[in-house]
Amino acid sequence: MIDRRRLLAGTAGFLMAGAAGAAAQTKLSSEPVRLVVPRSPGGGSDIIARLIAPGLEKQLGTTIIVENRPDATAVLGATIVAKAKPDGHTLYLSDNSFYQNPAILDSLPYDTLKDFTAVTMLAQGPVILIVHPDVPAKTLPELVELAKKQNLTFASGGVGASTHLVGVMLNLKAGTSITHVPFKSSGQAVIALLGGHVSMQFGGISSAAPYVKDGKVRAIAVTGDRRDPSMPDVPTFQESGITGADVMSVWGLHAPPGTPLEVRRTIRDAAAAVMRDPAMNKQLAERGYQVIASTPEEHQAQTTALVGQWIDVGKQVNLKE
Repeated sequence: MIDRRRLLAGTAGFLMAGAAGAAAQTKLSSEPVRLVVPRSPGGGSDIIARLIAPGLEKQLGTTIIVENRPDATAVLGATIVAKAKPDGHTLYLSDNSFYQNPAILDSLPYDTLKDFTAVTMLAQGPVILIVHPDVPAKTLPELVELAKKQNLTFASGGVGASTHLVGVMLNLKAGTSITHVPFKSSGQAVIALLGGHVSMQFGGISSAAPYVKDGKVRAIAVTGDRRDPSMPDVPTFQESGITGADVMSVWGLHAPPGTPLEVRRTIRDAAAAVMRDPAMNKQLAERGYQVIASTPEEHQAQTTALVGQWIDVGKQVNLKE
């Protein structure tokens, strides 16, 4: 559904960056950097922010303050960044809602394309479908059959999140009517699943994997065109007979409008150096993150493309429930 070739265009730049990529074009002041995360602690956006923050501190020579500003639609945190001083000391950890909200919400307190400037697409990752152990289905076809007979519910990390839209697309492609129950992060959603308050959850591998490995939930399928190396025993939606539901989670960095390109390049190169470190790269891969680290110019094009593609999808599918 989403053209991932364009999304991954920055990967070549990441691989070719080499040692020179870590060299900063301009130096930030020692003032702390606010990294605004639009989700509660425990979800995929919060996890990647906290994984890379210590390395960014070393690369940039300043303190990184991860600031969680969760709300149902991830608008609060974005609004804070859109109005911040454009000096590189306030950044937004953009996830799917940032790119999809123009297609979902009737109005926004900012213009997604005009009131932000791109720094880098950090990574992408598959969405995993997990179910409560009391749900008898062990495969996606069995789950679809069950959903046509019973009233089932699915939890997500919020309206407009990738974890919401996979559920929308599954209902569309499978002819089911599974009810959406949104939370402020995938971390909160998985807690609801563990408590038996919902039948299933679409989430990120980073937040779901520990519970799958402990046997507290059952993994059914993942999005993407191949199985994720961190969970090789879990089949893809395509393998399970459902095509067209392959929404991927994405995580990027955006800055306020007017933030100089040299400053954004400095931050991007620092992020690329952190994620290129073998130990960090391994940690990210184990949690289902696929590193992209595109340049500011590439990410600006990626942002425009993703916003436009979701607006097109919104004309065909109801993305608001």
